[in-house]
Amino acid sequence: MRAWLERESPPGDEITLPEGSGSLVFGRSSKCTLVFDDITLSARHCEVAWDGGFWRVRDLGTDLGTTLNGQGLNHSRALFAGDRIEFGSVRLRFRTDLPVDDPQLLDAIGRSPDSESNWLVYADQLQERGDPLGERITRARAGGRLDHMPWLGPLWEAFVAGELEVDWHLGFVKRATVRTAAGRLPTDWRALVSTLLNLRVGRFVRSLVIDLPRLQNLTPMQIPHEVVAAQHFLAELPALPSTLERLSFGYHVAQPSSGPLSVTEELALRLPHLRGTPVYQRVNGVRLRVIGTVDGVKLGGIEGSRVLTGVTRIRRGNRNQLFLESPPGIPFMADGNPCYFAFTDGRAQLIAGRMRGEVRINNRIDSLYELLPDDVIDVLAGGRFRLEVVA
Repeated sequence: MRAWLERESPPGDEITLPEGSGSLVFGRSSKCTLVFDDITLSARHCEVAWDGGFWRVRDLGTDLGTTLNGQGLNHSRALFAGDRIEFGSVRLRFRTDLPVDDPQLLDAIGRSPDSESNWLVYADQLQERGDPLGERITRARAGGRLDHMPWLGPLWEAFVAGELEVDWHLGFVKRATVRTAAGRLPTDWRALVSTLLNLRVGRFVRSLVIDLPRLQNLTPMQIPHEVVAAQHFLAELPALPSTLERLSFGYHVAQPSSGPLSVTEELALRLPHLRGTPVYQRVNGVRLRVIGTVDGVKLGGIEGSRVLTGVTRIRRGNRNQLFLESPPGIPFMADGNPCYFAFTDGRAQLIAGRMRGEVRINNRIDSLYELLPDDVIDVLAGGRFRLEVVA
């Protein structure tokens, strides 16, 4: 893949990036790869380098800083076609010669992402030109094992750490959740989401859940303003997929004192499927929706769904029974009831206790889970549930 930087300001010849290797440093110093006569720049201002899979840009600790698509760089970011790099009076545009897919076919897939016929045509076109993405679609359709690492690229570490959770459809991201991970500082969710939607496997995302209050350590008073600001950020992303039909920035468990925060007009223009839907809610509680149970398991205390209030416990019985029990009782002390739901700062949590490993959230194993809408709770040898908010 050939890649280059187009000079928008000041005008000049394109800057060719060495294929598959190397780095370029920009600044005022004569030792830089490319020297700019701009007194506002540092001697070594920013760098564009190949990391083995992507070209990345990073600021070199300058006072003025470097921006990518208008956002300040705190760490290196992967570059995608059309990205705008700015520092001082310099403005560069990242370009590649990656083959352009048939826009009509992509539009057809976007309108009916569950219809396989267009996907098969897309896979055939990709395979005809030797594109490995075509084989990925075909393998996924056949139920084969997929290697996600090369396709998630710069997001792989966040994926492994649990900061990014993904549900797949034919090798493409169908649902993505961005959340805090145990033992790690909150991630830069803007950089993560922007990168995800620029990835080839991220172009048909249908559901996006972002735990905004925890990722930005927000107080309840700050949430309304930050939810709107987050929507403005999304509305300005060049790679925002038209397939997005669900967006959530979290919830707060409390009696509703005002209406939910809905999609802004700016975002609704880009995403017609979201028009009028809530993106952040103050709710009465959360509910477990039964997805299914293991053969022979009987449910006690739950029929179809159950609103969780106060402390609700899970107990897996000895006779193929799965119970959900409400207070009274001390969960850690009560025999056979080591797993329970609790509410802290208006958020639902699941404490696994002695059932750590037997209870999983979105196939993750932990002792404490911060629960978000659509999280899937698996009680091994018991049942599977989905978390829903209750207005």
